[in-house]
Amino acid sequence: MKRLFPTTLLLLLLSVCLSAQDGSSLRERVYLATDREVYVAGDAVWLSAYCVDASTGRLSAFSKTAYVELHSAQGLAGTAKIALDGGRGAGRLFLSGTLPTGNYRMLAYTALGAAEPGFDSLTGVRTLSVFNTLSAERIPDGVRVVGQVPAAQGYPTAGSLELSAESGRITVANHGREAVSFSLAVRHADGIPAPPGDRMADFIRGVRSLPAGAGAVPGRIPEYEGEIIWTRVSGADARLVRSVRGKVAFLSSPGDGENVYTATIADDGTATFYTANIYGEQEMFLEIEDLSREQVCHLEVVSPFADFPVGEIPQLALCPDYAPALRLRSLGMQLGRNFDADTLLDALPVRIHTVLNGQERKSYVLDDYRRFPVMEELFVEFIPELRVRRIGERPELQVRMRDVTGNLYFPQGTALVMLDGIPVSDHGKILSYDPLLVRRIDIDPSSVFLGIRRFSGVVNFVTYKGTLPSMQFEDNVRIVDFQGCSLPLAFTGSALDENYPDYRQTLLWQPLLKLEPGQQLELNCKMPAYSGAFEAVAEGLSDSGEAVSTKTAVRTDR
Repeated sequence: MKRLFPTTLLLLLLSVCLSAQDGSSLRERVYLATDREVYVAGDAVWLSAYCVDASTGRLSAFSKTAYVELHSAQGLAGTAKIALDGGRGAGRLFLSGTLPTGNYRMLAYTALGAAEPGFDSLTGVRTLSVFNTLSAERIPDGVRVVGQVPAAQGYPTAGSLELSAESGRITVANHGREAVSFSLAVRHADGIPAPPGDRMADFIRGVRSLPAGAGAVPGRIPEYEGEIIWTRVSGADARLVRSVRGKVAFLSSPGDGENVYTATIADDGTATFYTANIYGEQEMFLEIEDLSREQVCHLEVVSPFADFPVGEIPQLALCPDYAPALRLRSLGMQLGRNFDADTLLDALPVRIHTVLNGQERKSYVLDDYRRFPVMEELFVEFIPELRVRRIGERPELQVRMRDVTGNLYFPQGTALVMLDGIPVSDHGKILSYDPLLVRRIDIDPSSVFLGIRRFSGVVNFVTYKGTLPSMQFEDNVRIVDFQGCSLPLAFTGSALDENYPDYRQTLLWQPLLKLEPGQQLELNCKMPAYSGAFEAVAEGLSDSGEAVSTKTAVRTDR
């Protein structure tokens, strides 16, 4: 028997332990390092997150999700989520191509930090400049035209990292006595100055100067394993909400079963799903189980973003001399979008939780066997782990298991049956499904706990398309677009084709680097097709919570 996810009780106990620490409750703050500070609308902002314990300034290993907000003076302009591990995480925030020219503020926080009374959202806020090169629209009163390029803000140097860079080779050495976790960017230095704003050293000073105070509101459940998704019954009156309380709800997304969660409908019509972080933009399936025709209602996802105030945003200084640099930036942005820049990325490790991870898992690729037109015939002919029994008027698919003595048997408990990773509670729909659409059947003959529900085995029918073709769901299923955590990526250009029109403005982005004392790291960096000045920037945090930052020009042979 296995337990895949922490129970609500454990999370509640953790929350109580935190809130019981009196004035020393854990208080988390998040800083975002970026590949640049100046962008054009349509760019991706590459992010490296540092979640720290405000009492020490050191990385906090507690929360597993950070929430990112981008604001203009007109309001919220973009959001992202970053999965955290040991206080570190990486992702990207896409800037809409319709953003007007102006300065923007970006901040990040954890759910635990945001739950503090009087949370100070300005700690760690970053200022970014965005130029829309395809539109003349500007943020009202957010841009001033200047006659000459403003003086550039000096870049602070702190900590033990030494950085040297020349064409094709970047070297970073740690000469200190502590390990350093940092991000590294190599970028075009085109003369557009960065807006004034805080860096890592400012963030650490701000964190350490926070007034004493309590942590999160008592009873707030911390996101110790991943994002907690809050949902509520929508389009229902109080009578209908009362009728569905106590029922089990499912949240899932298409795949191999890595995103399947359950929750119980509370008395107030809410359902809380404890996930292990869901990655990427997903179609999420929300279903309340065992509803009658009179009980048809749906769940809707409650936004986790708090829309915090970000203070007064300074005006962007727009100089006519920026025109050549902005034309080159615009060209690089458009080429990156049109020539599949994802081929230039390297995926970084993620934590994947799946309900199909038992040691006895078995897969049947149906093309290896004789095809049958009826699903149940597959089980009879060559899949002994599955059988069908009629329980009353409804058929039930059962998974063969092994007891403690090694004997095989078919338990009477309900199996978790999925199509492309989406639970199908009516097994008759699977039995009537066209087996010619199915590529593979994965079976896990183990007892599985999802929240309070126990399932006797798991079986996932995987189609060729992976999109549940021709499956008709009941009226109580709602499909919603869901913004998961950004996939952690490094931008390296390692697979750059020789015919690629290379006008990248960010040449290299490594968000999750770490060097022990005395260690040295060498990285390859492919130079672009244009000439110019380039710079390498490293920013991070030592083990004791000291800010680390350094910048150097990249020597070129052109």
